[in-house]
Order: sequence, then structure tokens, then C-alpha cells
Amino acid sequence: MKPKLLVHGSYARTISSPEEVERLLLAGWLLAAPKPRTKDARRMRELNSRRRAEGWTTRTLWFSPEQLAAIKAALLPGETYAELVVRLVRKNSLL
Repeated sequence: MKPKLLVHGSYARTISSPEEVERLLLAGWLLAAPKPRTKDARRMRELNSRRRAEGWTTRTLWFSPEQLAAIKAALLPGETYAELVVRLVRKNSLL
């Protein structure tokens, strides 16, 4: 049997046992459908895999509104955030 995604309130579980699926459905759980994959999902997975294999990494940064304003002010026209970071690091002789 294909595993089923069951949700109750804000809690979701993937259940493989048909007996457990039936028990939870009778207890008020709802059968959910996972979000469909986008048209570009396969291409993005391949791109991410290739980048990881090449040694790329991702980072998430949180900035205050004041910090973000300062960063945007330092951006040159057409410059990406990654290019800005590298430019500033090189300018300060850190790289």
C-alpha cells in the first residue's frame, strides 16, 4: 500500500499501515494531498545537486531594516548580493 499523508489539526503524519490509516480516519483525521511539484522542480533539483557537488553552499542571513538599507545603498547597478559581499571583502583585504 502506498503511504498516506494524514493530518489532524496542525499535526501531519505519513502512515504506511492500512489498519492505522483506517483507525486515524475514523478518529477524525483527514487524508491530505501533498503539494504538487512545480514544472521546474526537476531542473532545480539537478541544478542544486550540481552546485553542491561543485562545492557551492547556501546561507540565510537576517538583516534589520537599517542594515538592509545600508546594504542596498552599497550595491552597484546590476550587482548581485554575492558580488557585493566579495567586492567588500576584497576591498577590506579579507580575501
